Amino acid sequence: MQHRVLVPVTNPLGGIRTYMLYNMKHLHDAGFRFTFLSERGTAFDLFKKDVEPWDGTDFIESPSGGGALAVIRTLRNALKQHRFSLIHSQGLYAGTVASAANYFRRIPHLITLHDVIIPMNDVPGRFKSLKKAIAAFVTRRATVIIPVSKDCEMNHRSVFPSWNRGPVRIQTILNGIDIDRILRSKAAFESTPDAATLRNETGIEPGVVVGGFFGRFMPQKGFEYLIEALALLDKKGYGDRFRLVATADLHGFQQEYINAVQQRAEVARMVRFVPAVGDITPLLCQVDALVMPSLWEACCLLPMEAMVLGVPVIGSDCIGLREVIANTPSFAPKHADAEALAEALISFIDRPDAEPAQRFADTAKDRFDVRHAVDALLELYRTNVE
Repeated sequence: MQHRVLVPVTNPLGGIRTYMLYNMKHLHDAGFRFTFLSERGTAFDLFKKDVEPWDGTDFIESPSGGGALAVIRTLRNALKQHRFSLIHSQGLYAGTVASAANYFRRIPHLITLHDVIIPMNDVPGRFKSLKKAIAAFVTRRATVIIPVSKDCEMNHRSVFPSWNRGPVRIQTILNGIDIDRILRSKAAFESTPDAATLRNETGIEPGVVVGGFFGRFMPQKGFEYLIEALALLDKKGYGDRFRLVATADLHGFQQEYINAVQQRAEVARMVRFVPAVGDITPLLCQVDALVMPSLWEACCLLPMEAMVLGVPVIGSDCIGLREVIANTPSFAPKHADAEALAEALISFIDRPDAEPAQRFADTAKDRFDVRHAVDALLELYRTNVE
């Protein structure tokens, strides 16, 4: 018997999109079929193209800009009209509205948490305390809440202490990545004649250390601190020894970040903006280090991909990222600290040694393999389907 799973997702972008593509493809291959429900718009349209090849996949759209009540109405209609064995919400907001719609139906409900709640990333809008109280109340009736890291779990337990009293169960399932896909992409790139084109295309001289910033351009990713760190590099005499390659995200980057770079001549000459790509592996293979000065994460996938490829990571000690790069050869300077980031960059520029990262790659392949997460999710699915 095939089981159909309803997947409410607020915004299928970034890490949430990657999580669904990596995990749910394996769950689909195990016999589950998915109905994805999201707000009408470009992000959902792009996601549909990714998963339409999966046979038996359906889509339900809620009105654009309709708010929580519109999403709840759409969910209720979906639950009335279709037979779902399981609900698997993606994110706290999606889990909250799905819990409200499912409150009296009591279909088994899993909620995967993809973010953390801290002062820099609090619940948006007015009436924050009321919104948190409502979220805590309705999500306690979910079956299992799944944080994607221990940092994410501890963060939410502190914000929603009522979860600790049940009846909802909390089970952390660490994020993972599709190792086979990444290695296939690497092999395809390396087999391409004249594959290493990034330096030529961006005019970077031989011998100059190249860092890659491939996160989405948003405050969370700490790009403003990276700009300050680059200015410090120039001031300390390293301006000719380092270049940063930065990609726009697939849905357009914020012009303010480009302007911030262009307004400072000493920084502008060190930065190269390149077009966004669907597969980041070829770019990772061409940089000397991934630079990821995040201010907060839940459990980020990009440094996992870099480590699997043997690419050094210059990250930060922020929540979520610190857990991913702990006990690895990566750099973890203090987050939101341009001076600390500059010192880490200088240390790497002075000794751009990839050998520790390359030796760690086999360990990374096992540690970050998404199949660990898939096995845990499969067990939850099979245990809880109606």
